[in-house]
Amino acid sequence: MPLYEQALLLLLLTTCFSIVARWLPWPAPITYVLGGVAFAFVPHFPGIRLSPTFFFPCFLPPLLFSDGWLMPLREFAKARRAIFMMATGLVILTTVVVGLVAHAVVPGLPLAMGFALGAVVSPTDAVATSAILEKLAVPTRLNTILSGESLMNDATGLVAFRFALAAVAAGTFSLQKAAATFVGIAAGGLALGLAIAWVVGKIRDLLIRYRSADPLIEITVSLMTPYAAFLAAEQLHLSGVLAVVAAGLYSGWRDPVRMDAETRQTTWTVWSTILFWLNGLAFVLLGLQFPRLLAAVSDDYGIPQLIKFVAFVSGAVILIRIAWIFPGAYAPFWLSAHVRRTETRPSWRAVLVGGWAGMRGTVTLAAALSIPLVARAGVPFPGRDIVIFLSFGVIAVTLLLQGTTLEWLIRRLDLRGDGMLEKEEWLARTTAVRAGLDTLRTISGGTLEQHDREALGYIIAEYEVRLSELAAEGPEQSSAVRRRAADKRYRFAALEAERRAVDQLWQSDRIADEVHRELQSLLDHEEGMLRRS
Repeated sequence: MPLYEQALLLLLLTTCFSIVARWLPWPAPITYVLGGVAFAFVPHFPGIRLSPTFFFPCFLPPLLFSDGWLMPLREFAKARRAIFMMATGLVILTTVVVGLVAHAVVPGLPLAMGFALGAVVSPTDAVATSAILEKLAVPTRLNTILSGESLMNDATGLVAFRFALAAVAAGTFSLQKAAATFVGIAAGGLALGLAIAWVVGKIRDLLIRYRSADPLIEITVSLMTPYAAFLAAEQLHLSGVLAVVAAGLYSGWRDPVRMDAETRQTTWTVWSTILFWLNGLAFVLLGLQFPRLLAAVSDDYGIPQLIKFVAFVSGAVILIRIAWIFPGAYAPFWLSAHVRRTETRPSWRAVLVGGWAGMRGTVTLAAALSIPLVARAGVPFPGRDIVIFLSFGVIAVTLLLQGTTLEWLIRRLDLRGDGMLEKEEWLARTTAVRAGLDTLRTISGGTLEQHDREALGYIIAEYEVRLSELAAEGPEQSSAVRRRAADKRYRFAALEAERRAVDQLWQSDRIADEVHRELQSLLDHEEGMLRRS
């Protein structure tokens, strides 16, 4: 089957599985994987083989860049100690322990390949976790730690993975040399990623200044940035992963205040679509590879052995995280007076949820599939198939076990949000409305014509109503909420009537397509604003 037909087929499967996933009580990645496995066993279904040199550079840069772009830097800075303890200490511990366990239970698996497996399964998956947490109110700090950990342990885990593969290919390993090399390629990758993102930002500023930019050009540049950072770093033998993360963090700090409203809205729409495709396709491809992986490893190991291997490795991954997170959460409070003064001691419920929220996903898959087919000597890369199979097993076990029970655990523990985001949203809305109202009142104090005074009076009255609703308390707040709900209901009804009227004019050929699209876009914008208000 030609490549473009395979791509269309995969997008169709991803779309169908996404529809089914909306009706199932677990994160969508589980449905993608199970659906891919099911279709892989369908007779005459086209086999899709993945090249080790394609999947990693195609999927990882935009996924890591988007994680960095969306990372709340202020919250990240506040939780940096906990994030880096998870993203470094836990990654190293997982790499070592899983490597030793895999080497011990899998006959013939080289120790270096065991460490490669440990590095592969050390990064957690933000998509599966956020799909659950976004439906529930959990403490803001817990959400930040899990998101920040997922971003940073991607980088540390993948760098450790590259070192393990290099040790397999070379046949030797020096910890001192590896540590020095790690510092160099990590620092170089971070610096290069920041430099590329800074240069791209300056180019976009110049385009805007000379009126040579529009949303489509800026979106194209945005989509190219992660690939530019990754490929440049790889060419210079630096960490492409850290370069992409750094570029994403810088762009996430810069873009929100440099883009205009239309570009922000369009960029978010395009990026959301791209991320939907990539995340869905990655898990579907994972499921489709299962029969081939099973056939490749079943020649050397029986099914009972494979089940035992997956159980040991997955159990180690899950238990290491829980064993690390409790002392990691509380030991700093016992050992440091500074931590006791500046941070709030987390509840055991939040720590337990953080320990259980360790699903693996796209990054693990991409790293495992990037293992070369042959070593430098031209011989098959030792243990490649079993490492990929065990990576698949860890993804499947963590998604099916932790992914289906995390929401239940949160509800069972009665873990609730701290209300911080709601308070900050109220502050932002109130401050913005007051600023707008002050400006309007300043304008109204000047010499104006009758029509200007009438227009300003109408707008000022609307702002005053919004401010009174935000400032209301007790029974007045309840009344304001009901009034606001009724106002939105009536406005929605009016917008729907407008839309029907415009559609009827277009369907009866009384207005042109261009007029119809322009009015539809305007009505859609008003509806979007109303839904977010």
